[in-house]
Amino acid sequence: MGVNDFDVSDVTPYKAADGVLKGVAKWGLRKVATNVVAQVLLAIPKMEYKRISAENDRYRAYFNFIKIMDLAAKQRRGECAPNELSDTCPMATTISQFWQSGGRNIDGTAPLRIYTIIGDDGEVINIQGFDLTMSIRVTVMHKNGRAQCETIGPEDALKVLRWLAGLAPLSD
Repeated sequence: MGVNDFDVSDVTPYKAADGVLKGVAKWGLRKVATNVVAQVLLAIPKMEYKRISAENDRYRAYFNFIKIMDLAAKQRRGECAPNELSDTCPMATTISQFWQSGGRNIDGTAPLRIYTIIGDDGEVINIQGFDLTMSIRVTVMHKNGRAQCETIGPEDALKVLRWLAGLAPLSD
């Protein structure tokens, strides 16, 4: 017996009730409309998620940088005088309530972390970490009296530290 061997002559053809087709069409249109609205509403949270994710990455990078700088500052030897700055005596200071403008939402007070070290060529390197804006200002005072100052993000600061340490850059 094959597929075409069935006798269906006694089966009455299906005739949909009047309201069934309208109900199916109404349901289909509602489903499409709901899907379109859902896609529009999900677009906003996706953008917000990307913003929050980028902010969290910046936060992690900033505090990783601060953690590294704190560890470097702890290398200060016991024989260093309290106010001595040399290649073996880095200095670290934290001002716990420092007025900062340009925060994420408002201006305010937050810790300012200051690290001062002597570079390989004798230059004085001052690194300031602004907790409110999570930005880092690096000032290099060269032996010839010239000074360079630049404000960078924590991601770039971590790249500079890796470069100074002779490590390969992280792949993105």
